[in-house]
Amino acid sequence: MPDAPGLTLAALRAELASLTALAGSAERPKPNRINPAGHAMPGHEWTITEQDRPHTTRTFTWTIRTVDDAETCDAVYVSSPHSATPAEDFVPVLPADARRIAMALLAAADRAEHLTAGVPRLEDRRPA
Repeated sequence: MPDAPGLTLAALRAELASLTALAGSAERPKPNRINPAGHAMPGHEWTITEQDRPHTTRTFTWTIRTVDDAETCDAVYVSSPHSATPAEDFVPVLPADARRIAMALLAAADRAEHLTAGVPRLEDRRPA
């Protein structure tokens, strides 16, 4: 592990505990739809439509699914607005990786909001 001045194992553990608590305490959104047993991908489905972007009228929609099938229930299926056929073309993501991606998105969104507001964050001073 590279030397990180001022960063201790205790600090890393505290940060991990903080992030885990944040992820565990936030209310999780309910699915937008529950696809029935006869559906090609039966199970829960979440649809997220991004806010309007300047200079375009295109809608950017993400679809995330879990599948209630013994052979494919071990993954989270994601379709981005940049997929070849959005809401039809899904990429399987292992649950642990889906959590890591979600945490990174939360951290990046938090940082972007702080930068926009001009409010420095204490954690930005720690080495990467």
